[in-house]
Amino acid sequence: MLRPRLRYLILFLSLGLVASYVSVNVLTSYSYLPSGTAITNYGFPLPWETVSGTVCGQSPSQSHGAYSVLNGPCLSSCCVTTYNFAFLLFDVLFYMGFGYLSLLSYYRLLVGLDRRASELVRNQPSESDESTKVEDKDQNRES
Repeated sequence: MLRPRLRYLILFLSLGLVASYVSVNVLTSYSYLPSGTAITNYGFPLPWETVSGTVCGQSPSQSHGAYSVLNGPCLSSCCVTTYNFAFLLFDVLFYMGFGYLSLLSYYRLLVGLDRRASELVRNQPSESDESTKVEDKDQNRES
């Protein structure tokens, strides 16, 4: 059986990995170089996937009157994808920290509510005390 802390670590690690994997759908930057190369970065908060490729019809080797089908760079492979694993690690740690802090704040909120409720219960007179006071007043009136 896993200890509770190890279970939480595995939980937050898996949630961080899933959140980082999903964040690759977020386009963080797009740049276009004069050589006809377009570079797009994906991942949030740090871009850890970079896709670069030649934009067809925009390379300097092609004249304005040429067809884009005859362009040599467009016939080559479209894109080159590179991964920055250090940024991926920081993204996973970011999402792990976010999950841990949200769970910690939720726990502290519940503890604070529980403490406040117990203080209100302690400070409130009990029903038996109130009923004896009412009975004492009734007896004083009769006598």
